[in-house]
Amino acid sequence: MKRVGIGVAIVLLVVAARTQTRGSDPVAQRAAVIQEATTPEGRGALVYARYGCAMCHGEDGRGGFPNANSETEGKVPGVVFAKEGYTPAELRKLILNGTPTIGRTDPNGPRPPFRMPGWSGDMTRPDLDNLVRYLISLYPKDAGTKWR
Repeated sequence: MKRVGIGVAIVLLVVAARTQTRGSDPVAQRAAVIQEATTPEGRGALVYARYGCAMCHGEDGRGGFPNANSETEGKVPGVVFAKEGYTPAELRKLILNGTPTIGRTDPNGPRPPFRMPGWSGDMTRPDLDNLVRYLISLYPKDAGTKWR
């Protein structure tokens, strides 16, 4: 019986220590950062950075992070041409649902290790809307000539 009492006391001490030493609520920090940008695209760029999109899709949205045996040339695809392949509604759906499976270059090879996570329940509607506007804004202005 003493062990249960000591265990509970230790748990209470740990919880109390964490409560006293932890920083402010991360949600409150997110809201403050987003309000600093003045345009939806600017706020979307902050969302892109904060949610870690650049880790796979690149700082400039051009992709290239290795994803072995994925149907996208073995790399995580870029997002600069998202405007060509998706409507804003389709982008919202993709961001919220993620990509549960990734096609394989070699159907008999290993499953690609990385996939896009779904952000439903984690991303606010304003963040989602700003991110979609940012992704659309990445489309190169000279896409018809230079990028093809």
